[in-house]
Amino acid sequence: MKAVKNPLTIPGIVRNRLINQQIAFTRFRKPEQIVSWLGAMQSQEYALAKWAIGLRLPGSDEAMIEQAFNEGKILRTHMLRPTWHFVTPADIRWMLALTAPRVIKRCSGRYHQLGLENKILNRSKDILAKALAGGKHHTRSF
Repeated sequence: MKAVKNPLTIPGIVRNRLINQQIAFTRFRKPEQIVSWLGAMQSQEYALAKWAIGLRLPGSDEAMIEQAFNEGKILRTHMLRPTWHFVTPADIRWMLALTAPRVIKRCSGRYHQLGLENKILNRSKDILAKALAGGKHHTRSF
C-alpha cells in the first residue's frame, strides 16, 4: 500500500486499520496465524467467520481453514462473552482465566432460570473432562 504522510488523517487511519486488521496486507500464511494476530475473532456464524479468515489470507480456501479447525489449530469457544469466538490453543487458557469470572457472573441469572446450580455445573464439567481426556474429541452424535 502507498505510504500516507500523516497517519492521523482519515486516509492514514483507514490505511493503518486495513493493515492492522490484516485485510490490506498480511505476512501470514496459515489460518491460525491470522487468529493469533487478532487475539480472538467473533465466530457466531461459523461460515462467515471462516470467510473472515480467508479474506485475510490470500491463496487460502475453505478446506484449508476447515483443516486448521479440525486439527485443533483454531478453537471455537464462548470466551469473551456468551458468543462464539475463534482463538488459538496458545491463547485460550490465559484468555479464559481473564474473562471467565465476568462471563460466569453475567450468565448467573440465566443459569439460575435453567436450574443450573453449582452441583450440576461441576458434574457437567467432570463428565466433559472425562470424555475429552487424553486429547479425545467428539462430534454431536457422541
